[in-house]
Amino acid sequence: MDSVANLWLPARHGIDMTLLVFLTDALRTFEEKGEVKPRYYNPGNLFSEVHFVSPANEDLGSERLQCLVGEARMMVHPMGASYGAAGFPPFRRLGALVKAVSPDVIRAYDPGLRGSLAVFWARRLGVPSVISVHADLDDQRRYEQRPLHDVRKLLERYALPRADAVVCVSRYLEPYAKRYGARRPVVIYNRVYPEQFQMRRNGRRDGLTVLCIGRLVRQKYQACLIQAVRHLEARLILIGRGGLRGDLQRLASELGMAERVDFIDAVPHAEIGRYYGDADVFAIATHYEGFCMPVLEAMAAGLPVVASRIGPIEEIVGDAGLLVDNTPESFASALERLARDPDLRRQLGKRARARAMTMDGRVMEERERALYESLCRRAA
Repeated sequence: MDSVANLWLPARHGIDMTLLVFLTDALRTFEEKGEVKPRYYNPGNLFSEVHFVSPANEDLGSERLQCLVGEARMMVHPMGASYGAAGFPPFRRLGALVKAVSPDVIRAYDPGLRGSLAVFWARRLGVPSVISVHADLDDQRRYEQRPLHDVRKLLERYALPRADAVVCVSRYLEPYAKRYGARRPVVIYNRVYPEQFQMRRNGRRDGLTVLCIGRLVRQKYQACLIQAVRHLEARLILIGRGGLRGDLQRLASELGMAERVDFIDAVPHAEIGRYYGDADVFAIATHYEGFCMPVLEAMAAGLPVVASRIGPIEEIVGDAGLLVDNTPESFASALERLARDPDLRRQLGKRARARAMTMDGRVMEERERALYESLCRRAA
């Protein structure tokens, strides 16, 4: 097999199951974004080996990434961005790799190209395929009108009806999956482990500290929050990387807020709890989402949430936060209300923590492990 990295921990004795994952992004982006979560690709340590096909030319990971596969042996196969191109040498190389790995299950985390590859090769090998749906891609198409998005519909219509299991990360996404042919989508929320986020607030201080975590891209609409806190006694902390950082910094400067808006690059996941604990409110203005992990993390930390009134966030937050129209005026009004009423902040924070506990990552991990096991039993 081509470039392979064997990483650090041995496979568990007595278990001999292999998972092959078609990555949408390079594995190293987990480190760059600070999103390294235990057993993310190996729920319940079900698999003894986890192989990653990476769309990078070099992507051998690091020791810190080992926890993504728990106790399994992790092997990374960098194939380059064109590894799924039909008729080209990368596709032939991919075929040889898949056959050599001989997986028990093939997984993809988007229903487009990677999902199509997962279905195609799983059917060739006679093993189950699992596709995750993390966004309603029709929402994305309505907001970002690009020809490539429409072409991708063909891949979605190929992959979703043929996958042995389709996992939606929220109930909101079920109608989209069914529209494109998914037979019986299963809802398994993205995993958040509440014990990692302890409720703790600083003592009395002047002003409100508002935290937002997300990529600095048009979808996330951080400009709305910068404008919303303009006339409030508040500090805004924006954590995330993205191409709009320069524009957002200029906006803050033009509004005379450069000293009150902090820009922080991605924070390692092991350290992110400190930022939730030091904030008074979590806020996010977003045009569309499939789930929105930072919202659930903020709730687990006992933070009151102010967020856009859109389907998936309504599903997560329920009555544990303030959902508003996606305008600076609406966000300013909600944040001012919380600034004036510390009792409401505490009440919403307690509700948020309690609601997050009902979506405990351990429960979701067990659901995913059980799904894999049922597919493997049926295929045996």
